[in-house]
Amino acid sequence: MVRDKVFRVFLDNRKLPLVGSAFGSSIFVDQNKYLDTTAGGTSYAILGWNDPRINEAITTQLNRFGHIDYKIWNDPNLELLAKTILQNPSAELSKVYFAGNSGAEACEAAMKMSYQAHQITGNLEKKWFISRKQSYHGSTSDALVLGDRPNLDFYKPMLSSFRTHVSMHHYKKNSFPGETEDEYANRCAVELEDKILDIGPNNVAAFVGETIMGGLVGDVPPTGDYWKKIKSVCEKYNVHLILDEVYCGTGTSGTYFCFEQDDVSPDFVFIGKTLAAGYGAISAVITTNSIYEIISSSVDKRLQHTTTHQAHSLSVAAALKIQEIISDRDFLAEVRKKGEFFRKLLSEGLEKYNFITDIRGRGLRFSIEHNIEKQEEFGKKFEEIAKNHHNVLFNAKWHRLCITPPLIIEYEEIEIAAQAAISTFKLLAKDFA
Repeated sequence: MVRDKVFRVFLDNRKLPLVGSAFGSSIFVDQNKYLDTTAGGTSYAILGWNDPRINEAITTQLNRFGHIDYKIWNDPNLELLAKTILQNPSAELSKVYFAGNSGAEACEAAMKMSYQAHQITGNLEKKWFISRKQSYHGSTSDALVLGDRPNLDFYKPMLSSFRTHVSMHHYKKNSFPGETEDEYANRCAVELEDKILDIGPNNVAAFVGETIMGGLVGDVPPTGDYWKKIKSVCEKYNVHLILDEVYCGTGTSGTYFCFEQDDVSPDFVFIGKTLAAGYGAISAVITTNSIYEIISSSVDKRLQHTTTHQAHSLSVAAALKIQEIISDRDFLAEVRKKGEFFRKLLSEGLEKYNFITDIRGRGLRFSIEHNIEKQEEFGKKFEEIAKNHHNVLFNAKWHRLCITPPLIIEYEEIEIAAQAAISTFKLLAKDFA
C-alpha cells in the first residue's frame, strides 16, 4: 500500500478530493462543479481562479525572470504596485514595505517596525503590544501571541510575555443593558487606556487590531467612532495603532482599505492573503512618512527586517494586475452592492428563524450568527449538505456561517448560494434548533 508522504495539518487520514481545475468562482472536482463562497477556504481568492488578465501578467513576468532580491536589484513593477496601493484613500499612509509571503509575516514586520521606530526615538522600554481577545493575526510566534485561538494555547510557554489583551469589540455581546453604541465605544477606549496605564505608557509600543473582528468572531464591524476613539488614546500615550487587514482589506469590505469606512488614520496597516489573491504569495505593511523618516534617520539607515522571498517578483506582477482591477471605483461599488444584495436575500429567507441572531459585515465579508448548541456537529452537517445537495461550498465553523466569496461572484451565483444556505438552515432546524 502506498502511504501518503506529505505531513499534513490534519492527521486523521481523511481522504481529500482532487481538484481538477478552478475557474471564476467555481472549483471543479471529478464531474462536479462547486460554487465557492469561501474564496479558496481561507478567503484569499478574491478574484476567483484563472482570470486571463492575471495569468497573462504572470506569464509575461516569468518570461523576464521569476524573482530577484529587491534589496539589491530594482523591479519597476514594485514601485507601480506601491503606487497602486497608495492611490486609494489611505489617510496619511505613504510608504509600502513588502514584508514577505504571508499575513503573519506582515504582522511581525509591522510589530518590529514599530519597535525599531520607538528604539530610534529613545523609547527603549516600549516592547509591550496590546491586542484584543477573540482575534487572530497569524501563526508565527509574535503574530500568534497576539491572537486568541484556544487550540494554539499550548504554544504560550514559548512565546513573549510582553503581550496582553483587552476585550473583543462586539456591541451585541459585550454592551450593558441600555448602553448606547457611542457609550460602548467610549468604554472600549477607556479599557484600552486603563490597560496602557496599568502596564505603563513608557512600556507600550502598539495596539494591534483587525479593522473588523474577523473570522473567529464572525465579521463584527466596529461601533460608531470606535477606531477614532482608539486612535486618540494611542496618540495620547505615543502608542502606534496597527490595523490588520489581511482578511478585510484590498476591496473585500467594499472600500480598498476597510478602515476608510471609519475615518481613522493608522500608523501601520498590513495586508497579505488577498494582495496576490492566490496567484502568488506576498504581503505588505503600509505606513506613514513619519515612521519612514524615523527609521531612515538611524545610524545604519536600514530597516532591521528582511525575508528571502519578500516582494516575490511573480507575485508582484500578479498583485499589480489584481490591484488595478479592484481599485476601480465602479468595481468597489459593485462589491458593496453585491454584499447588500446577498445579506438582503439571507435576511428575508431566514427572518422567521429565531436561532439566527445576527447577519452582519461589510461588502463581501459577512457572517450569519446562530445560537445552535451543537456547533461543531451542526457546522459539519451544514457544509456537507450544502456541498452534496446544492454544490455550494460554505465555511460553517463554530457559531457562525462565514461568507467570503470571490468579489467577482455574479448576482445569479449569489442567488444560488443564498438559496442553498437558506434551504440548509431550514433542513437542519428541526434537528438542531
